[in-house]
Amino acid sequence: MTSARTLGHPASAGLWLAIVVALIAPASAHVGSPDVFLEGFAGPYRLLVTIRPPIAIPGVADVEVLATTDDLRDVHIVPLPLAGQGAKFAPVPDRAVRSTADPKLFTGHLWLMTAGAWQVRVIVAGDKGEGTLSVPVPTLPQRTLAMTSSLRAILFVFMFLLAAGIVAIVSAMAREARLGAGEAFDQRARRRGRIAGAIATVGVIAIMYLGSLWWGVEATAYDRYVYKPLLATPTLNDSTLRVDLHDPGWIGSRRMDDFVTDHGHLMHLFIVSPSLDHLWHLHPDEKSVGRFEQQLPSMPPGSYELFGDVVHATGVAETVTGQFTTDALTGTPLTGDDSAWSRSDGDRTQIEWVRDNTPLVPKRLTMFTFRVVDEQGRPAADLELYMGMPGHAVFVRRDRKVFAHVHPSGSAPMAAIDLAMPGSSAHAQHQAATTPSTVTFPYGFPEPGHYTIFVQVKRRGAIISSAFDADVK
Repeated sequence: MTSARTLGHPASAGLWLAIVVALIAPASAHVGSPDVFLEGFAGPYRLLVTIRPPIAIPGVADVEVLATTDDLRDVHIVPLPLAGQGAKFAPVPDRAVRSTADPKLFTGHLWLMTAGAWQVRVIVAGDKGEGTLSVPVPTLPQRTLAMTSSLRAILFVFMFLLAAGIVAIVSAMAREARLGAGEAFDQRARRRGRIAGAIATVGVIAIMYLGSLWWGVEATAYDRYVYKPLLATPTLNDSTLRVDLHDPGWIGSRRMDDFVTDHGHLMHLFIVSPSLDHLWHLHPDEKSVGRFEQQLPSMPPGSYELFGDVVHATGVAETVTGQFTTDALTGTPLTGDDSAWSRSDGDRTQIEWVRDNTPLVPKRLTMFTFRVVDEQGRPAADLELYMGMPGHAVFVRRDRKVFAHVHPSGSAPMAAIDLAMPGSSAHAQHQAATTPSTVTFPYGFPEPGHYTIFVQVKRRGAIISSAFDADVK
């Protein structure tokens, strides 16, 4: 296994013993969807990379590299800091193993040691030469690992036997150490053994008590180390929505004045109704540190949930969540990159989901392809880039416990990709790889359930959206 370290608080060796489960919103730039998906080019080779970060740090990430051709010979993977001097000096990479079931699939496992902004560098070699692809991976510890009941019982039995053995050995040493060869111990020897055994028992109990205190200190320390997402407080004043971000306290390196633009905006704000029959994709302005404001369009009365994507200068992305309630709202018309969709408007956008009969299951990379047709039902030839990409997709589970904003390049934000691969021109690659009428998104559902997939593209200067229901068994 290859290991490395990046900025953050290094976990001590005893942290893995913590058993208190801290249930929080899952890490990464998505709610409940921590896996990272990226489609990109390593030299001449087009790859589909899936990385499943560990839920506890330090931990092991699972890496899957799927080639689109069968001319790859070797795939190596290595974890590195996303930026800085550490990204320039790679340790010896691990070799990914080719799957016996699919010769285009390579798998591997990597240790990620600390919280922060990482990348997994994929180095490939084949008939066309060599290539490299870097995948941004935020390592945000989601919770401590819980100890199973069976393991707890086994360790308790071992602890009892070890403690009893120590007391028995000390007692025997005190009772028989002064006796000669073949000499039987008398009442005085027995008394020495009992006294020594009692002292040893007190000592063992004290050691176990101090060990319990140490265990608690380590568990508390790791509980503070567990990722705590930014908190969002939405406030509605007439038609102006204000979103105030607050840091609940996590690692000291997190800042709130270092947000960078992703697709031209500091925040991508998605507002949905509980029944997912309304969607607004907005881009509020940052008025001051941690404060964003957006003029809302007209909205029906009701309660709404918001998901706001922001990216730090380190490349770590976060999704903030919040709720607000409003009466019927008469707002301002949408402009620029802002868009809206309502199920009551009907499906007039002519976006079709191109799929076969393969069932949707969790934890499997799936290529979601959508075709745009014109008024005559023919493939549209007038698609334009929407914020630098052929399209945008939002995957939301009906209970809103899973949210993911995905592009044709995958789930990693472009700001992080630019840090991992400066000058990679990923936008141009995906623009060239997409047909005029279709757009494809790589994604894997994290859990079963009923989902809605919102798809947005741009035609002749107009943003069009549609929604599709997905049942994940």
